[in-house]
Formats: sequence, structure tokens, C-alpha cells
Amino acid sequence: MTSAPPPPPGWNPKDVVPQSQQQAQDTVTGYLTRILQALPPGTVLDGSRYAGAGHNSSCEDEPLGPGKPPMRFHTIGELTFPQGVDQVAMIQQLGDIWRSWGWYVFEREGFPKPNQFGYGPDGYRLQVEAADPPSYPPALKASSPCFPGEL
Repeated sequence: MTSAPPPPPGWNPKDVVPQSQQQAQDTVTGYLTRILQALPPGTVLDGSRYAGAGHNSSCEDEPLGPGKPPMRFHTIGELTFPQGVDQVAMIQQLGDIWRSWGWYVFEREGFPKPNQFGYGPDGYRLQVEAADPPSYPPALKASSPCFPGEL
């Protein structure tokens, strides 16, 4: 896998650590709502095919020590566009939307293409990837910065 392109000049993100799980969920929901408002009317984000849509997971691969490890909230869903809308163009448009918000966005190697990975200056992340097979809708993922596991 190749490294990411250099961040834009002056890029200095600061994680806004959620003070509760609800705050993390609300912020992710807010970003997803903004995305849907910017896409063609009739676009649907559907997480029903994913058993793990909308849950917390550990920020550490192998948590060590006592206590609860830091957690992050994340979700995933399929983006279904109205008939006749070019999915490839929409994936690129999502990257442009996130850039317009001031996010660091690029296409990553090692993932289905086209894809766009967006990193917000507040530590939230969004990514969209083409599906395999291409006849399926692209997947949109969102996640929060890590927050204390006790929350």
C-alpha cells in the first residue's frame, strides 16, 4: 500500500474528543445528513445490509491493561442513487463535497476504486468505496475520533 499524499499546506487537525457516545453519534449523523442534502434528491443511505452499522469499537487492536479501552463510534451503509445517476461520478463528487468543507481527501491504494477517504480537521473520518461487483451500491463509512471507554 502506498502512503497518503502530503496533507494540504497549513493542515493541522485537532481531534474534537466526543464527551459522550451520543455526541459522537450526533456529529456522525450531522455529517451524513449534510452529505445526503448535497447529493441528488432521492439518494438513500441504507445500513440494513450491515449487521455492524452504528456501533462502538475499540481504538486499540489489542487493548492492554485494566479499564475500558478508548472507543470510537462508526457506521456504514450503501449509497443508492436515483436511476441514471453515475455512481463513479458521485464518488468523486463526495470527495469534492468534503474538500469544500475543508477536509483532507484523497484516493487510497489497496481499496476498491474509485474511493475517497476524507479526514476532517475535527478528527472525524468519512470514506466511500466502489462496490465489487460494480452493480452494487458504493459503501459509505463514517467514524468519530476516539473517546474514553467509560463513556
